Amino acid sequence: MILAGVLVVIGFGFVAARALNGPDKAPPLDPPAPALGDVRLPTPPSQGLIPLGSPTPTPPKTTPPPATRAPSRDQLRIAQGPVPAKVDLSAEGESDWVHWGLDGTFSLERDKGGDFRILEGAPTAPRFRHSLSQQTFTWSGGDPVASTTGTRTGIRTCGQGNGFTLTAPAGTTPRILKLYVGSVSARGKLTARLSTGDSTGSTVLDNRGGTLRTAVVTVAYQAPRSGQLRLTWSTDSAYGKGCAGVTLEAATLS
Repeated sequence: MILAGVLVVIGFGFVAARALNGPDKAPPLDPPAPALGDVRLPTPPSQGLIPLGSPTPTPPKTTPPPATRAPSRDQLRIAQGPVPAKVDLSAEGESDWVHWGLDGTFSLERDKGGDFRILEGAPTAPRFRHSLSQQTFTWSGGDPVASTTGTRTGIRTCGQGNGFTLTAPAGTTPRILKLYVGSVSARGKLTARLSTGDSTGSTVLDNRGGTLRTAVVTVAYQAPRSGQLRLTWSTDSAYGKGCAGVTLEAATLS
């Protein structure tokens, strides 16, 4: 019995060893390669929307105002004309105005806000008050006399070579100065010049009669830089034996 059992065990081991080492043993198979359609690519990380910057607005094109060019040289023009029957000095003299002789020989009435732009030079001869004008002068906002409804007064000198001198500011801004003058038995001459150059101008008012003849002299001027307009109004010729000469009533600047 023992022998039979041993034989059975030996026989079973022989059969098992042959099965494991026999020629029919198949090699292990590699796993099949996946088809192209089955390849899964890695999913890229999720990206948010890339913000686009707001376009910078283009400012509208603006055309700069034309530059005011200063004149390259003096400009000066003189014209003479009749005096209106009534002259409102405060309306005409936007920058300044002056009137002479309301209350006396040395009476001077002027624009209270005119900053003394019109100035008279030092007298070189005796002067006298007159009330001979055919025209009247009015104003408001004056000093020392605030206003008047109309005056025919002015001042005068006698004799050849005597008269008045005045100045007014000059610069790149165009200006107009009006001078209200007269003559009695005389030829008056007005000369204007600018201190910034050689520009000059003149006009005459001839009157051989014994009554007052009046005129308004308009001086339009402009200078290349700051300076002065200088005026001389004097008796060029005296015809009579009495107080023959020139008169001065008012001036305005605009």
